[in-house]
Amino acid sequence: MRIITQMRIKQAIEEYPQWRFGLQLWLEIFKQKDVNFESYQQIKQIWEQASGWNVDRIPAKKVTDIAFNGDFDIHKNKCRIITRIQAATNKIFIREVYSHAKYDKWCKTKVKP
Repeated sequence: MRIITQMRIKQAIEEYPQWRFGLQLWLEIFKQKDVNFESYQQIKQIWEQASGWNVDRIPAKKVTDIAFNGDFDIHKNKCRIITRIQAATNKIFIREVYSHAKYDKWCKTKVKP
């Protein structure tokens, strides 16, 4: 799988060292070249098996920003990685890495009810 904008993960680790383990685990899991997926359910299963944490999906039509449609819980919901998942090209684009409080603010401005 190809991860676009990994620098956002590295910046978040510098800013929030308490998230290092979860963010590095996420990178290790999804950077593997043999990790491929055909559906959102497969991504969710891969992450839940590796970490015990959840993946949420926001339908693209509800997001006012460029169709970012997946968010990964890191450290039991203390941190969220906002992504755009492209199964057809086997890519994950990282939009942002947020604390849960910043994620809630993002949702209020970028996700339609």
